Amino acid sequence: MSILLYKYDNLVEEGKLIKRPSKSVKSPYMADIFINGMETLAHCPALGVSGLLNDESEFYCSYNGDEKRKSNYTIEMVYLPSTKNTFTLTNTNPNFGNKIFDSIIQNNIIEKYKNYKLYKKEKKYKDSRFDFYIEKANGNKEYIEIKSVLLCDFEKNDYPSTIIKKPEISTLDNYKKAAIFPDGFRKNKNVPISTRAIKHLETLEDCVQNGYDASLYFIVQRDDCIYFKPSNVDQFYYEALKKAYNNGVNIKAIKVEWTSDGNCLYKSFIDVIIP
Repeated sequence: MSILLYKYDNLVEEGKLIKRPSKSVKSPYMADIFINGMETLAHCPALGVSGLLNDESEFYCSYNGDEKRKSNYTIEMVYLPSTKNTFTLTNTNPNFGNKIFDSIIQNNIIEKYKNYKLYKKEKKYKDSRFDFYIEKANGNKEYIEIKSVLLCDFEKNDYPSTIIKKPEISTLDNYKKAAIFPDGFRKNKNVPISTRAIKHLETLEDCVQNGYDASLYFIVQRDDCIYFKPSNVDQFYYEALKKAYNNGVNIKAIKVEWTSDGNCLYKSFIDVIIP
């Protein structure tokens, strides 16, 4: 089942990365790119996508004519490696996980959220703020957190040599590609990649303990993955995710497909495997 969830109306043709950070603006969120026959600045909301955004990357930008911006371009969709020689179009803008889930709700794709009584974005709970809050038709109240998933694992020896950071290699004898979260650069491997992500899990557990329903949805922004799993690089997050699941937090993964004309299509739920 493919349902249109989002469509860009301001995409411009494919661009090429020249340098990130930019030579002129030293923020890691700014890059020099070549697009529409010229060199210019672009905003990189996903930074370097864990080393996958490089000078061989092909991507699509959105255009914003606001003169107050440092750049009129934002890198949105990037062809990320799927194997050594193939790539899949992936939305790398971290804000789009929430936009996609909102569209999923509005399109009544998830049965338990149909005919909701109340639906709010950015709902506060104690000292945290969750992405969504829903009072369902059955009267149950639910807090929801969204994580956007860009990365995958690879089969041994089947990934591009241009990847800056060594990717996660599957240990499966019968390989099936997994979407993985989290990943990222950190100076010290003895700390979590994101303490904020772990706090979200702990607070979702607290919601369950206080009589609420609580869910974490991983929005997989690529259509080449068969299932979702926590990445191997962050044992802290793995333990927190497993604990949250065992304590009643609903953990699901939804796969979407992005097309070169800027369409986002709902594909399916995929299995979540927490070894």
